[in-house]
Amino acid sequence: MKVSGLHHDAGGGVHLLPVPQGVSGVLLACALDIVGSAPDAVMAEFEVDTVVCLMEPEEVDRRFPTYAAWLVAAGPDRAVHAPAPDHGVVADGIAAAVAADVVARLEAGTTVLLHCGGGYGRTGVVAVQAMVALGMGFEDSLVAVRAARPACGPQSDAQDEQLRRLVGGTVAGDTGHPGVHGGTAMAAL
Repeated sequence: MKVSGLHHDAGGGVHLLPVPQGVSGVLLACALDIVGSAPDAVMAEFEVDTVVCLMEPEEVDRRFPTYAAWLVAAGPDRAVHAPAPDHGVVADGIAAAVAADVVARLEAGTTVLLHCGGGYGRTGVVAVQAMVALGMGFEDSLVAVRAARPACGPQSDAQDEQLRRLVGGTVAGDTGHPGVHGGTAMAAL
């Protein structure tokens, strides 16, 4: 559900992503264009506690060089930089750890703003992982994320396959490796 006003429409808006009942935190999603030029103002406007940037450093620096510096200066309570390639994936353990961090923040009652370049692919993958870890089924999570922010979710076969591995869904040619369930795997970091 879009929660931003007209002044954010050019950047695609800010959307409230659903979290399961009983979770006290708030999960928001947007594109870099929303937060990149004025992260502190966006955090204040939407009462955000932590911004999670899923873009690679050169992507951020190319579009908003001052935001790259802000991500470092803001500190780990206010900003998490968890880079992943556009339309690509990082190692499963790292992806699971990012989602587990988001889950912990949501369970603690904080407001988390996820973003990547457009706020769809990488953002949707982390959002779906978090929602499954919080108790929603995979398909229900994917439908809920896409209903809240149209087109949000995996945007490549690699993202879809990783998401299904990590949340216990099945993937064609699955090797039988146990997936990460409940967002509890913080190994590999």
